[in-house]
Amino acid sequence: MRVLQTYLLPAAGLIAGLMMAGHIAPVSAAGAKDGEALAIEHCRRCHVIPGQNNMGIGSTPSFKIMVKSKAKDWRDKFEAFFSLPPHPNFVRIKEFRAPPKSPSVIVPIVLSLDDVDSLMAYVDSLAKDLRKQ
Repeated sequence: MRVLQTYLLPAAGLIAGLMMAGHIAPVSAAGAKDGEALAIEHCRRCHVIPGQNNMGIGSTPSFKIMVKSKAKDWRDKFEAFFSLPPHPNFVRIKEFRAPPKSPSVIVPIVLSLDDVDSLMAYVDSLAKDLRKQ
């Protein structure tokens, strides 16, 4: 998982340790289904998720728009979403005990690194589907 190298753990030894401990693993097709369920549960608060009847927040891009983006770094942004504004205010990764900086009116989202991998598998499946269109 590149996001760990880029944003959280600069030491290669720590990355290797997490991989051997099973925290960074390839995600299967089942992972994409898990990622879709996580997106529906957590992300549709703000983002429109394909196939879901939700409005999202008007100024927030849908998953489909973000994946269709011509920006070369769309995947990097998805991998590191929890470290990019406004997400640090309400998203916490279990393995990194730092609490979110959310006001008490926002229900925090708590995810694991495996959850982030599943979300990426789901986003990758969206990208594949969009390329077919």
